Amino acid sequence: VSGALARMKPRDKELLWLAYVGEASHREIADLKGVRETSVRIQLFRARQRLAGFLRRRGIGAGGGS
Repeated sequence: VSGALARMKPRDKELLWLAYVGEASHREIADLKGVRETSVRIQLFRARQRLAGFLRRRGIGAGGGS
């Protein structure tokens, strides 16, 4: 997983960190970043997809056997 994080775009890492570690709501993140809440939802969705794809390619995660 650390390899995935090292390769992630800084924006993706920041959004995922705020949402899951910082437990910030979409509204809170939007206010902090100065963007619309819809933009945060879309960016988080795409960041999760990129992370999941990276992990799947390495056999980690749902259906990966690990």
